[in-house]
Amino acid sequence: MPRSVLISTATLVLLAGLGGYWLGQRQVTLDSSAVITAVAQRHVDAHGGQITDCLGLPGEGRAVFHVRCGDMLYAVDRLGRVALVAEDGI
Repeated sequence: MPRSVLISTATLVLLAGLGGYWLGQRQVTLDSSAVITAVAQRHVDAHGGQITDCLGLPGEGRAVFHVRCGDMLYAVDRLGRVALVAEDGI
């Protein structure tokens, strides 16, 4: 097969993959109450307490939400990843 055909095919496949990834990322939506409930349940499972002890807050920077459960603060990004935040990190 000629080299130009291979390069063209590889370029088209790469562009199609990047386009699919980009369009898929745009479809990620977060429901705030579901996110807060999920993080609260995760906290209760790991540390005990009540789900109602947790409070959802708007995020800053890369975090879309902050969820405070007792003295712990969790940050949730646009993709739904949860990270524990140090208190001085806000």
